[in-house]
This record gives sequence, structure tokens and C-alpha cells, in this order.
Amino acid sequence: MNRWRAVKLGEVADVKLSNVDKKTKADEISVRLCNYTDVYKNSFIDADKAENFMIASCNENEFEKFILRKGQVAITKDSEKRDDIGISTFISQDFDDVVLGYHLSLITPFEDVLDGRFLHYWFKTKQAKEYFENNAGGSGQRCTLPIDIIKAFPLHLPALSTQKKISSILSVLEKKIEVNNKINDNLSQMKKTNSAFTSLLPVRSSALEGASLEAA
Repeated sequence: MNRWRAVKLGEVADVKLSNVDKKTKADEISVRLCNYTDVYKNSFIDADKAENFMIASCNENEFEKFILRKGQVAITKDSEKRDDIGISTFISQDFDDVVLGYHLSLITPFEDVLDGRFLHYWFKTKQAKEYFENNAGGSGQRCTLPIDIIKAFPLHLPALSTQKKISSILSVLEKKIEVNNKINDNLSQMKKTNSAFTSLLPVRSSALEGASLEAA
């Protein structure tokens, strides 16, 4: 029987809070920075999405700790709202020059027990959102997730093979949704363009008719 077991995130993954800022220093390693908005707006990070990441720098220790590797998950650990925190993205490939910026947490699953994509989709569940909202610290315009709270995040895990099957299915569906959204965006833009063009036709037609009458 494939039983699901209850664990805490810190038992099945390494959790770090990034402190890499947006500054560029001549004596540090030049890198591309995966910033807060990059994590917030993207369900996954690949070479295409990382192509236009901002250039910054970090020291060797930061580089070793926060270089992005396939299978990792990054989440937002700070927010202005308690109900808009812990937003995740999945790192879908290895990078040699992309590091995670501050206000973010980098989670590296232990590969023998936790699939990164499965974790990424778990972060999207109602239970996960309620956990982060209820446990975020701070008040006013700054809420934050301390590292202990992230490590204590509750998970229910099936066998690793089952995790991968589930995450594979969800990944296919998610990519189809992304493609459909792009198509819809393009159609919407086309409609706006056509509408703008159509609105000009009567004006142009009247002008031409007027010119024809004058010529007559």
C-alpha cells in the first residue's frame, strides 16, 4: 500500500534565506539575479525566463549557497500582505551564473525522499496558503516568514515515484494553461488592434467621400 506520511519540510529539504542584494561590486562574482518579482510571477524558472534577469554580484560564499540548480524551489518569504506570501517557483534546470536574491528562500529537496516539483505544487494548495498566512510574522506593511516557520511547514508525502507521477501530470497541465493564456493574450491584443483600426474606417471613409464631392 502506498501510504502518505506526515513530515515537516526541514526533515526532507535544506532551507536557506537569501541575503544577496542587487548591488554590483568590482571584487565580487558577476551573476544574474533571480529577484522577488521573478519568483512571484513565474511558476518555473528556465533559461528563457532567466535570459533578462538583472546583472548583480555576490561573494563566493553567497554564490555557493544560492546558485540555482534543477529541482530546487524558491518561495517569497516577505510580503506586504499575510495572505500573499510563500509564493513558489520551480527551478527547472541547472544554472552556472544565476543566484537567488533577497526576500526569498531557497529550498533544496533531499532527492531520495522529496520531488521538487511536487513540493512546488504543494505550496499552491489551500492548506499551504493558510499555513503561511497564519504563521507569517510582522505587521503593517511588512510580513515575513522566519526560517523556523518554513522548516516547520507540514507536508504529506507519498512514495517518491508517486510524487513524480503527480508532479509530471500537473506540470503538463500547467504548461498547457500557460500556452492557452498566451494565445488568449494575443487574441485580446489582436481584438484591440482590430477595434482601433475599425474605429478609424468611418472617419477615413467620410473624408474620402468629401474629397470626391469637392472634386466633382
